[in-house]
Order: sequence, then C-alpha cells, then structure tokens
Amino acid sequence: MMSNARCLQVFLHALKGDESALVKALGSGSFDAGEFYTFVKRHAVAAYFYSVMKDARLLSSLPRVLEGSLAHVCNDQAVTTDRLLREIHCLRDLFAGAALDVIFLKGPFLSKRFYGDPARRSFGDIDLLVRDRGAVIRSDALLREAGYTRRSIPLLGHRAAMRFVYHFEYRSERAKIDLHWSLRSHFSYQIDYQRVWATSGTEQLEGDFRVLSPEYVILMLALSILGDYQKARVRLKFLLDLYMILRTVGDAADWGVFFDQWRREGVSKISAAVLDLTLSILDCRQEFPRLASTLHQYGDLVGRASGPFACTRVEWRDPSVGVCLRSRSIRQLFGSACTLNSG
Repeated sequence: MMSNARCLQVFLHALKGDESALVKALGSGSFDAGEFYTFVKRHAVAAYFYSVMKDARLLSSLPRVLEGSLAHVCNDQAVTTDRLLREIHCLRDLFAGAALDVIFLKGPFLSKRFYGDPARRSFGDIDLLVRDRGAVIRSDALLREAGYTRRSIPLLGHRAAMRFVYHFEYRSERAKIDLHWSLRSHFSYQIDYQRVWATSGTEQLEGDFRVLSPEYVILMLALSILGDYQKARVRLKFLLDLYMILRTVGDAADWGVFFDQWRREGVSKISAAVLDLTLSILDCRQEFPRLASTLHQYGDLVGRASGPFACTRVEWRDPSVGVCLRSRSIRQLFGSACTLNSG
C-alpha cells in the first residue's frame, strides 16, 4: 500500500515534468494504482494529472485500470465544464441586461488563464462577485426570476447577514451558484474592494468576462485555503491553483509591492503562510527564489528556522476530510487564526 506522501511524490513528478522519475515511479512494484487514484480523486486533481500524462504521451505508462478511471474523470469534467459554460454565458447576459456589474470567480476562467484549458481544473459550481448590498438584493431577485432557489436564509435581513457571511448559495436544475459580495468575511480584513474592481481584467471564453487580477486570485485562494485548514483539511487542488498562478505570473513579480498592499488590507500574514505552505508541500521553493526571499521576513510565523519542509512529513486524513496537517512545522505555518488575522 502506498502512503499518501508517496502518492504526492508521484504527482509532483508529473507536475514538474520529470518524465524519467515519473515513469520509474509508475513502473515500480510498490506503485498502487488504486491508492493513487483515490489520492488524486480525493484532492480533485485527477483530470489535471490525466491531461499532463496525455500531453506527455505517457498514458501507456499507466496501469490500464488507472488510465480508464482517470479518463472517466476527465470526460466527466469536460461534460460538466460544457454544461456550466452554457449557464455562465446565460448569466453574463442576464446580469448585463440588468446593468449589474459582476466578476466571475474561479471555475473555467481560472483554469483557462492559468492551466490553458477550462476543463483541466475540477469545478462544479459558479462563483459570482457583485459590488455591494444593493447589487446583492437586485441579483437575488434576478436569479429567482431565472429559476434559482436561494438556499441561504438571511434571518435578520441582508444587512445583518452580510456582516457575517460572504456569499449566498443558489440552486437550480442547471447549476449551483455562490453569489459573493466579498472574497471572505472577517472583522480584521480590510480588503480594498474599490481596488479589487479597479484592477479586474477580462478573459475570453466565446465572449468577454470580467475576472479578478492575478493578485486578488492569489488572495482569494489564500483565504480559501486558510478556511479549509481551520477545518483540519487542505486540498491539493487549491495548492495546485496557486502553483499554476505563480508559474504564470513569474518570479520576476515585485512581491514586496504585493505584500505591502496585503499588509494594508490586513491579510499579509495569511498570504505569506499559505504561499509558504504551497512552496513547501509542492517542493518548489527553488522555482520561485524571489518569492521565497520575500517570505523570509515572515520567518517567525512560518517556522523557517525548522528547516526545509519534506513532503514525507505531511500526514493525510480519511477521504471525508482530505489532508490533515499535523506536523509541528505546519502548525507553525498557521498558528492561530487570531495571530494570522492581525496583519
């Protein structure tokens, strides 16, 4: 039986394009196809792994059962992507017709921008960001008229609810929608939403869609990963997202400027901790030396004094919760939420 750390190592060979090490690992007598499939499926990276193997023309290196299982996941994701893209185009037209500004978060836009293909990244819902409470109320009416049912119940009204949560959930037979007015809610966050909208860009998917700047995609993912960590789990999917963004942005980015802005918004320590966690688990610190150098100033928080992180020290919990990080160095990465939320 393969350990989860060994499954991670095989995945990293594919991620880094180390074909000789990958083929050797797949051909090893200790490689357990079932365990590896469970691992990549649980962490929602099966479609990505299959796509990498296909592009590298290495599918023949996979055990036949594993190849078939991965192909099935990949095909299912392609069907889901096509279905949700149709709905996304309808939503763009719906909001434009009501003169409501909307930013499309994550989903096929993140995948196309940073993975090169909308279907390479697993997703199953649609995330929208609107500007303010008035836009939320108007969007609520718009979505209801379009056949969506709101699953979230603002018991004390929209104003009170929006102080404590950051999105409402909607369902229809066509899709699930999360309607956001913020990237995440916490009393200590001072995210500059005027800047979020001012720095937003566009992405082409048979039409123009407004999307977050890479800077705020990184921040959004960092806050999501922190939320998962507080539930004792971290999914590889979101760490992979950060890696793909970092690879696209490039290490030449002025990370000092990024962190200065995040410091003003009260999220610099969170961002530093999550980015350091990503570099550690994905063993890619050498790929991004300027970012690693910038993170060094947060040494007391991320436990850099304990030495380089070895992926073999990651512990994983059962499939219902994903990855459970128990090592002392990982605890040092995050500390308590109160510590992180202080800047």
